[in-house]
Amino acid sequence: MAMTIFSFIGAETWSSAAWLGYGSLIGMVVALAFSSQRWLLLYLFGGMAYWLVVEMIQNILAGRSMLSALSEWHRYVIAMGISWLPLVGWVLYRALRYEDVSHSVSQQRELQAARYVEHTPVYDDDYKPRFH
Repeated sequence: MAMTIFSFIGAETWSSAAWLGYGSLIGMVVALAFSSQRWLLLYLFGGMAYWLVVEMIQNILAGRSMLSALSEWHRYVIAMGISWLPLVGWVLYRALRYEDVSHSVSQQRELQAARYVEHTPVYDDDYKPRFH
């Protein structure tokens, strides 16, 4: 029965070591899915999805006449570099945004600190004393 199920991937030529290896892999993934550490599966599937994106970019690059002369290794390096561009953009955005926020927050704190001098009463800007 297993031969008919896996016939589309050529499972009839698998050795017993291949059956043992793939069986233990499937068993570990199932055991992990039922454990308290099932969030690790997100990393596993996220890594697979990321590599699928790299593969797609590499195949697109292989279709370009200018880049088809490059070796497959060079196309993978270029594809990984392209896949990192959104991450670089996000990190730069966060860094620049944090710099703006931290600068404005520090200015606001300096203004508040300048208003409240130690050992003096705290008054509002429109305070007028009743006596002269």
